Amino acid sequence: MKAKSKIKICDELWSELVKVRAGRKCEICGTIHYLQSHHIVPRTCFTLRHDVKNGVCLCLKHHLYFAHKDVLAFSKWVREHKDIEYLESRRNSKSKNDYSLIELYLRNKLNDFK
Repeated sequence: MKAKSKIKICDELWSELVKVRAGRKCEICGTIHYLQSHHIVPRTCFTLRHDVKNGVCLCLKHHLYFAHKDVLAFSKWVREHKDIEYLESRRNSKSKNDYSLIELYLRNKLNDFK
């Protein structure tokens, strides 16, 4: 399988895991509608791209109009509600990603919630 396909599979599993971990509710307002998974540290940081601690489950409104449009307020919310020290410590570390292992890990974590 091509690397891009494996990355896409891992992205989808990561997104699902972020939503499941949040109880399928927006972590800000609690709605269960139009849920999306948002990367706290941008997904271009491959070390954290598939780390569930780097995700937050948001409704469409909070994803578009809070996380992306009011970045300072969202950053403040993240610092109050997420393990920012962990993200900061991992953000600049380099690692070679084995997407087959990442996929297996994410599938196992999803099964833990079932």
